[in-house]
Formats: sequence, C-alpha cells, structure tokens
Amino acid sequence: MPKVVSSSKRRSKVAVARRSESSGRRPLSKKGAKLKKSSVKKAVSNEPARIVVKYDVGFNNTLSIRGNGAGLSWDRGAPLKNVGPDEWVWETNAPFTDCEFKVLINDQNYECGENHHLGPSSKFQYTPSFP
Repeated sequence: MPKVVSSSKRRSKVAVARRSESSGRRPLSKKGAKLKKSSVKKAVSNEPARIVVKYDVGFNNTLSIRGNGAGLSWDRGAPLKNVGPDEWVWETNAPFTDCEFKVLINDQNYECGENHHLGPSSKFQYTPSFP
C-alpha cells in the first residue's frame, strides 16, 4: 500500500528546502547526507616539461643544461639523459612559470645563440649548434 504524506508534511519539506537555499546551505538527501556540489577543477596538467636535444656529441661526451627556473641554475648544469645515438632528454615536474636555458657539452662549452624559453608542461625539441 502506498505511503500517504499529509499536505502539512509536504509543506514543511518545501520550507526546509527553501530555507537551505536562502541560507546557502545544501539541502539534505533522503538519508540525511549532504548532497555533493558539482565542483569545477582547474585544468592542472601532470605532464612534465620536456626538452629533447638532437645532437651527436661524440664518444665519452655528455650534454647538460643550465638555466633559470624549473630547478635549473646558471652555476651548475643538470645532466641530460642519453636515450639514443643523437638524442638527449631533460624533463621536470617542478612547478615553474617560465624557464630560460642553454645546453652545454660536458657542462663546459655553451651552445651558440640566444637562450631558449620553456613554459610549464611544454615540449621543446631542437638541434643546437656549438662553436
């Protein structure tokens, strides 16, 4: 047999819902738990910033990177990982807004030209030139 709800109970439920809306509180669900508000999350990328350098540096030589931002320093180079005969990679998950950098051979000889810029979660691939 269907449950009959009196009109006074219906009115009180409507009044509670209206009070909740006007007070800014969320109304309760049937079981008394608060209803979840739909949340809008900022688009946060978990992708690392990545630099791929295409350069055959020669046997027993390495590439490193120096710069400003993304955990880099102009005083001491960070090594790039050699992933192929002429491919070197550096990546970071460190938070930053802008990164300026240059690549060095054996952390001593800077590449020619202007500094490069990298944004967060950016991918950058290039072939440097050295003197």
